[in-house]
Amino acid sequence: MVSYNILEYLVIIKSIHSMFNEIFRNMWRKKLRSMLTIFGISIGILAFTVMGSLALRFNKMIQGGKKYVTGQITLAPKGTNFGMGGAGGTLPVDTLNKISKVDGVEAVAAGIEMPMEEPNLDQATVSMGPAPTIEGMDLSSKFKNRNWETLAMKEGRMIEASDPVNSVTIGYTISTDKGLKTGDAMKIRGQDFKVLGIVDKTMTGPDTYIFMPLSVARDLYIESNPFLKSLKEQAANAQEISDSALAKLPAETRAQIEQARTFKVEDISTGAAVSWKDGYDSDQVAQRIKDQFKDEVIVMSPKALGEMIDKASAVFNSVILGSAILALIVGGFSIINTMVMSITERTKEIGIKKAIGASSRSIAREYTIEAGIIGLIGGLIGIGLGSLMIVIINNAVANKSGAIFELSPVFLAIVLAFSFGLGMTAGLLPAWRASKLRVVEALRQL
Repeated sequence: MVSYNILEYLVIIKSIHSMFNEIFRNMWRKKLRSMLTIFGISIGILAFTVMGSLALRFNKMIQGGKKYVTGQITLAPKGTNFGMGGAGGTLPVDTLNKISKVDGVEAVAAGIEMPMEEPNLDQATVSMGPAPTIEGMDLSSKFKNRNWETLAMKEGRMIEASDPVNSVTIGYTISTDKGLKTGDAMKIRGQDFKVLGIVDKTMTGPDTYIFMPLSVARDLYIESNPFLKSLKEQAANAQEISDSALAKLPAETRAQIEQARTFKVEDISTGAAVSWKDGYDSDQVAQRIKDQFKDEVIVMSPKALGEMIDKASAVFNSVILGSAILALIVGGFSIINTMVMSITERTKEIGIKKAIGASSRSIAREYTIEAGIIGLIGGLIGIGLGSLMIVIINNAVANKSGAIFELSPVFLAIVLAFSFGLGMTAGLLPAWRASKLRVVEALRQL
């Protein structure tokens, strides 16, 4: 019984070996046609690989951002173009103090967000992901993001309230681009800082963040804004002008001095984050803040921000579908055309095979597998070229904007399986036609 099974397996293996030899022999007989078909598939799979890897990178970034923003209620100044770092307004400290007393609010943390460097319009560059950004943190606040309370550290630690004001913690990409490590000094907008820690790679925003105390970030923000800088300089002098002297001044001058009198550095915040108490619904707490302070702040609930991010992700993910459809159209029609012509040329062979006992099923299987192998070879070439292109581009921009593409073994395996499945699917119709050829009609061509 054992010897019979072994012989049976050997026969099956020999049969499979013979079938594959026949398939490759047939492909080799029409080398040019097979190569052109494989080339067409390779182009589609290359596009699928590159665009899919771009989408993988984008999705990792956007999902990391979603995890963070859905762990807090986000506030922005009224009149702000939300998402532009609070440009266009500030959040008065009195307003934030009142918000902290709203039912369900646990803590409020003001913040400053601004570019690490002044924008240089003469040297504009395209960057995949957020540009290096200063994040001014209120280290005295009890605020904690629900989904991201702490960041894993590559080395060192996150800055604390007791640290010197010139202390910073930097993101992974910042440290890599600048060649910095814990204990190093770095200059930011003309001021000297000391690196206390480096955040481990997150594949999202924090990789390009510089975390510093809120008070220092405020000073940098005011210094970068000519209007605020002027207002701060005038504030001290405005306090010395008596009410009687003020009344004698022209209306325009009087308005400027009154504005300078009310200026407070602690009012300067480009945004704020709110955490909610246990047992409270974040959307309900966000709605209470919105109802009470609708004329003073923009309130974005975790749910609303999550939906915004999902929409952005859905748009970008359509790129994957588009590249897959391109591969399907280009590769599918190439394979169908090649297999139909191949069957037409091999009608005599099909007739002979059927005459000596080959079944319609075996004929269909052979031609379907042949189409699948064409798709597989095209897929391997497309994946190889796409991966090479990705590595070259990632290395070229590594020191400027970080990796643009994300190569994943799982994704590459899916693309390869897709190319093989594409070939077999495209070969079904020609294979069915081959299996339906009648022996008598086929033998007439001998």
